[in-house]
Amino acid sequence: MLPKENRIKALLRQQGLDGAIVSSPENFHYVTGFAGHQHTVSRQAGFSVAVVSAREDVPTQITTMDFETPTFEKKSAGRFIVRPYDTWVGVKTWDEIAHGAIVPAPAVMQNSMDLTKQMLRDMDLADKKLGLELDFIPVPYYNTLCAAFPEAKWENISDLFVYARSVKTPEEIEVFRTLCRAADAGFTAVSRIAKPGVSEREMVQTFRETVIATGKAAPSAWSMFSTGESGSRLTIPGDAVIQRGDVVKFDAGVNAEFDFYTTDTSRSWVMDGADPALYRLKDRLYEAQRRMIAAAKPGLPIQDLYHIAYDYVKEQYPSYRRGHQGHSISMGPATAEAPYINASTARPLEAGMVLAMEVPCYIGGVQGFNIEDMVLITEDGCEVLTPQTPHYL
Repeated sequence: MLPKENRIKALLRQQGLDGAIVSSPENFHYVTGFAGHQHTVSRQAGFSVAVVSAREDVPTQITTMDFETPTFEKKSAGRFIVRPYDTWVGVKTWDEIAHGAIVPAPAVMQNSMDLTKQMLRDMDLADKKLGLELDFIPVPYYNTLCAAFPEAKWENISDLFVYARSVKTPEEIEVFRTLCRAADAGFTAVSRIAKPGVSEREMVQTFRETVIATGKAAPSAWSMFSTGESGSRLTIPGDAVIQRGDVVKFDAGVNAEFDFYTTDTSRSWVMDGADPALYRLKDRLYEAQRRMIAAAKPGLPIQDLYHIAYDYVKEQYPSYRRGHQGHSISMGPATAEAPYINASTARPLEAGMVLAMEVPCYIGGVQGFNIEDMVLITEDGCEVLTPQTPHYL
């Protein structure tokens, strides 16, 4: 994918920062357009590191293990300065293997922190105001940096990345279109089998197999398919079997296998023979969500979007309480991130936002509902990215 390095540089300048250390796999990917393999697997702060200067004329420097350096150099295509640190992998030269050549070992093994310190000094950032992902890095890592650079001033920029990721580039939007089509295919397949006698495990297996068959995404491990009482609580699919009169609910998504992006969609289907109160509740929740979607367009304050759904449900159900009616979504690992569709978010909707618009209601020990779609804010309105899966069977 294309790097979003320049967007981060601009936001650093807006916040009066001279540079930043990028530590998490997803934000490393956001800056560079690719991620480190071991960094992603381990989620440890030092496996791959990007040091970004706020200045446009200073190239970003990145470090990774020597074993992965050729991959980073290939993916960087000259845009970034790649600096390897030494590891236990011990890659050999052909001369050593084929001809018995002796290559002296380095006198000093340099680790990731050694290279990070060097990059900060080489980029003239050692005594500047710098951003760190304090929501990600461990305390010992932070303490090491503070001890090495006592004159630097550190500021948490975890929210800066969440803000940057809340408005998608055209390339990211196409990624979401692809993911949502795969998710939609899986959910639609589930809709065709959802009936009394089918188990939660059968539903999730159908979803997984259909998504994998698209070749475009991987099913999220957290995906929940539930029926009856299990829909009223947070749980993973179990042994429950759909009964007459149940509400069948799923809250599920898919992931881009190597690019972190993720989705979040829900449906609730009321089976024949249910209490009429459940049908009425489902209709009200669905209508509230449709009202949100109909109103969504650039410039609308997000808190207004919240009240469109919340107030509509509460008018008929005075006991209804809900802290938010949806959220932004991007690269994970969390599916929900700011801006949240809640009563306090005054930020206006912007073209390029992708929001999961949801109207849930859970009845403790009885049944659960959630009505949720992925919605792209366009230049003059919005587009539902998950339109194929039926809301009613």
